[in-house]
Amino acid sequence: MNDEEKSKLSKLITAYEDDFLGVDQTSLLACLKDIQAMFGLIPQEALDLMVTQLKTSPAILKGLILRSPSLRTETKIHTITLCNGERCSNRGAEAFIRSVEKALGTSVGSTTKDGLFELKTQRCLHRCEFGINLNIDASEHTQMTLDKLLSEVDKIRKK
Repeated sequence: MNDEEKSKLSKLITAYEDDFLGVDQTSLLACLKDIQAMFGLIPQEALDLMVTQLKTSPAILKGLILRSPSLRTETKIHTITLCNGERCSNRGAEAFIRSVEKALGTSVGSTTKDGLFELKTQRCLHRCEFGINLNIDASEHTQMTLDKLLSEVDKIRKK
């Protein structure tokens, strides 16, 4: 990041400072979105500057980014949430989850070796009639097979 970009970034973050009340999560989220609009993603330098200028913690910023699928950092981890609810399980979700773990070389609760994907399970994704279901970040996928999932993973890796 050059000096001109750092100056613009600092001015943008300054607009969100409020010495009396502090900065709430809504303001932090708006600031993150403005930074992404400016740079195309949220650089680590911007996060460091937000921590300093807005007197917040890195954990709060990380949590906001993880809960907001539209936000991208240089090290964005994509979350694959696999349904293991009763109806999906009746359609073979447990075997599907094991095949996903094997194909991606990781287990539920962990990230892939390239650091791009995190596997999670959720009791029900509430699309029971279309199972086996999963989400990749905020994107919903139904009637999934391993081939369909690997195709989606490849698309993300090529971006």
